Amino acid sequence: MSASCPISRDSESIKKLVDNNIGGVVAKTISITPALVPRPSIAIVDRGLGRFYVLNTVKPGEIRVESTDHLNVRFIYSILNAESWSDISFEHYLEREYPIAIKYCRENNVRFFASIGYKPEELSILGPRVEKIGVDAIEFSTHYIGRDYKPIVDSAKALRESVSIPIFAKISPFTPNISELVRELEKIGVDGIVATNTIGPALSIDVETGLPILGGSYGYGWMSGPALKPLSLAIVAEIARNTKLPVIGVGGIVRGVDVIEYFMVGASAVQLCSIALIEGPGVFKRILSEVEYWLKTHGYSSILDIKGISLKYLKPEPRRTWSTPPVVDEKKCIGCGFCQQVCVYDAVKIDLIGNKRIASIDQTKCYGCGLCTTICPTRAIRFLEQDLFI
Repeated sequence: MSASCPISRDSESIKKLVDNNIGGVVAKTISITPALVPRPSIAIVDRGLGRFYVLNTVKPGEIRVESTDHLNVRFIYSILNAESWSDISFEHYLEREYPIAIKYCRENNVRFFASIGYKPEELSILGPRVEKIGVDAIEFSTHYIGRDYKPIVDSAKALRESVSIPIFAKISPFTPNISELVRELEKIGVDGIVATNTIGPALSIDVETGLPILGGSYGYGWMSGPALKPLSLAIVAEIARNTKLPVIGVGGIVRGVDVIEYFMVGASAVQLCSIALIEGPGVFKRILSEVEYWLKTHGYSSILDIKGISLKYLKPEPRRTWSTPPVVDEKKCIGCGFCQQVCVYDAVKIDLIGNKRIASIDQTKCYGCGLCTTICPTRAIRFLEQDLFI
């Protein structure tokens, strides 16, 4: 699904999404009053230029590793935005954009979600209006909240009393007492949870001018993209452990394996936006094909087969507090040296065996921190499964 953001801003942009095999569309959020959007409003935040390895699986059993030494590669890890909701009136959406988009979605068997906000009284007005126009479901947002989740509950009650179609609550990463909140939302009659919204405030500065990159108040924006995924993933898992409501995971999806992670912790669907801003609507086809390939090569017939399979491993106590060194698969090792570079315990070295560079691990020095296993581009370094779950 698309998340509610500029990629679904109007009927024409939604048509482009539908044409790229999307399963569902969430239109850009509307409210009673059009937003005042500062300019600039969107910015990429990256880590500069660098070198890395790309692991391409050509077909099962055949791996090609490509170095980017010769390329200037941007490591994009987040996007900042200073937008809040649409600066177009809700009347325009209801009179023009929604009817065109809904018709096109139905012709292509794509679900259409309206996104509305923010206060209970606003949702009570907008909810019936968008339901009447024929949307399949409503995603509702509240303004960023502090230590009390009551505004979300109040908004959910107001919307539930106003409409009969499914409603989904979108929550922010720092929403307090999430497990308690979702149980309350379930009692109210909310049909699902969307986790999560962007996080902030966040700031980025143009070092050539000293000016903030974004044009919002204090230069602040809200962060999305890959840096958000670990936060959102943890929240999706917490929700899945505490309710039977479907959870839609959103935040930081850029590859098919990101989708796999969300489903493994209990998501029923996923949304994405940031990577589509960078790659365009064709990214949905790419990620879908990556998901299908992963499932096929791992012996699964459906993505539902992996839903929630990681939850049993997420326990309150730590796995272990003693060192268990990982092992190196010499067939997969390409001798890139990343593992040696990041090991602060000097436990990893690169040996020349014949004409091939191979990593080796000194078990007397290894702390078992696991950093080398996550930086290895070919997954040649790993913990044995029996060591992970003892």
